[in-house]
Amino acid sequence: MSEQLNLNPITYLTWHWMKINNDTIQVNPSFSENSGKEEKLPQGVRLSKGKTIETELPEPQYSIGSEAANLISESAKEGKIYTIKGTLKEPLIIRLESKDGCNECCQQIIHALPDSKGEVIIISSSEENAGGMTSLLTKFYLEENAQIQVSKVQFLSSAMNQIDETAASLGADSKMNFVSVELGGSHIDQGFHASLIGNRSDFKSHMGYLCRNDQYLDTNQTVVHKGKKTTCNMFTDGTIKDKSTKVYRGTIDMVQGCSGSVGNEMENTLNLSPNAVEKSAPIILCGEDDISAEHGSTIGKLSKDILFYFQSHGIDQALAEELLSKAKIQAAADKIGSEEIRQEIKNYLAGIYGSEE
Repeated sequence: MSEQLNLNPITYLTWHWMKINNDTIQVNPSFSENSGKEEKLPQGVRLSKGKTIETELPEPQYSIGSEAANLISESAKEGKIYTIKGTLKEPLIIRLESKDGCNECCQQIIHALPDSKGEVIIISSSEENAGGMTSLLTKFYLEENAQIQVSKVQFLSSAMNQIDETAASLGADSKMNFVSVELGGSHIDQGFHASLIGNRSDFKSHMGYLCRNDQYLDTNQTVVHKGKKTTCNMFTDGTIKDKSTKVYRGTIDMVQGCSGSVGNEMENTLNLSPNAVEKSAPIILCGEDDISAEHGSTIGKLSKDILFYFQSHGIDQALAEELLSKAKIQAAADKIGSEEIRQEIKNYLAGIYGSEE
């Protein structure tokens, strides 16, 4: 039995004919739970079961929408809670491996206690040629002065669909750096929602992606500034080719009371095919006067000047496109603190392009 699920709603509706207000998919709501496996628990991380924690921080909001988030949360019978205390000397690496025919969900909570520091890496992958649906809801609570690096890497096979949400509440003086690398899958709904609750909290994101064949990547990224002197920098950079489609929604919301806050967002898309589609909606909402916010979006193909430069160095157009597409992914991957994961990304790209790294 399948049901229609609305995902990634835009903050404010625009013309319906643009088909960017939200994404709609058919899902089987009978998810089974796949909670993933930890490579190992670093010292300073405590693992427990559950779907709620004790904190004065508000519940994170969801970019994918409450309907989808509630479905995933309710379907995850147990859930996992990772509590970080102190400074981690190595990253917490969590792997979610999906099998053919799956229809599964996972809910995770990462609770960073005051003054804690660490890195969390979450890998989504699947069996070769596997098809199915996997959904992932990851919630972060960063208490005062916590500093967390988060990386999500998606290696799914070309027949897999995924819903992937990252939702965060940041306390005073906390910092969250979020890296996302999207490489595989068939129809992917991905997004994050960060609420900068505490004064001087800071959020940075860097997303790298490659859309090829007939892949559909639908993203919704939102940062809400509530505390004073909060900052955010959102950067999305990738390539679309063949008959793929990429949808970008990026919102910076400066609510009343967030005086002294600064927000920036930028999206760059390299389009390598006349049949590829890019839809972009960068948004800034201002409810406070004493703020600074900027946004931008660029979509284009390789210019004649760039092609001439490469060709003058003996590099033809096909290789130039490959090198630039890889560079966009590598710029995001270089921010990941695990050499093992960075090498996996290189190997995956080598498999796509049929060349050695």
